[in-house]
Amino acid sequence: MRAIFRPHLVNDFFGDPALYVRIAHQKKALLFDCGDLHALSQRELLKIDSVFISHGHIDHLIGFDRLLRAFLNLDRHLHVYGPAGMIDLIKQRLAGYTWDLIEKQTFVVTVREWNAGEIRECSFRANERFAPGPLQSWPSEDGCLVETAGWTVHVQALSHGDIDSLAFSLEETQHIAIHKDALAARQYRPGPWLTHFKNLIKSSAPDSNIVDVPLENGDVKQVSLGTLKRIIAHCEKGMKLTYVADSSPTSENSQKIIDLAKNAHMLIIEAAFAHADLEWAKRCHHLTAQLSGELARAAGASKLLVYHHSLRYHDTPALLWTEAMDAFDGV
Repeated sequence: MRAIFRPHLVNDFFGDPALYVRIAHQKKALLFDCGDLHALSQRELLKIDSVFISHGHIDHLIGFDRLLRAFLNLDRHLHVYGPAGMIDLIKQRLAGYTWDLIEKQTFVVTVREWNAGEIRECSFRANERFAPGPLQSWPSEDGCLVETAGWTVHVQALSHGDIDSLAFSLEETQHIAIHKDALAARQYRPGPWLTHFKNLIKSSAPDSNIVDVPLENGDVKQVSLGTLKRIIAHCEKGMKLTYVADSSPTSENSQKIIDLAKNAHMLIIEAAFAHADLEWAKRCHHLTAQLSGELARAAGASKLLVYHHSLRYHDTPALLWTEAMDAFDGV
């Protein structure tokens, strides 16, 4: 399977949490947590479509102002997702500035928060000086926070001391592989039409739909969607990334993480402390590297990436990574 999601940590393992996920074949990216974003270029920032914030601690939200500054003068719609209380947090951040010269701006921030099976949503428009719009709400018993034609995000609320910290699972709706040899045999020229073709499949369009297929000689051939599915493509279960930020080392949290990350292609999970410091990890409400590795193994994840290390290990940076990988691989 070719990876549709291309994740990388914005900062090093000791820096603020922020996972940048570029979506292949699209000029779009997702951001999980919004810590310090100065390592991202303006071009990378402007690809961000949605931001998923685990909780409102400063190291997970401080980068919001940089996003706001980058998008303010553009005709864009930024989606922010988070736990209960996120609407009020963003409202307060926006209220911290003077907005008297933006009546012609069309930028919109929509905030959606999840709490115990209920979703609430509110939009803030630049041309209304970011005054909060009407509050909408609806149930979400299955933990689905957002669903698009290409991907979905499901959540679990983990305890982090006295607050909730959301864990997110990003999953491709359906992976559609294109057979390059079949394209070549029929002299179909690769290009943007393949993205349109995949979107038709993901949206369950009728097989009778006609697709304009460019040929290598410059002509265009009209082929039915059903025929194209049969001769140039096959479908399989999509890619899955699970992102876990700050989490207390409890059995309840562990089971939630295992359920959310089941068979993930990659689990990205905090590993703040060494297991020798488990009692300190409990007091600080963070996971140890060993626990993170064990959770990845129990979930059946294919790959593991640990991050969000405590600065107490700054002089021994390999310690936490080694501990996590040993537990993950069962060595």
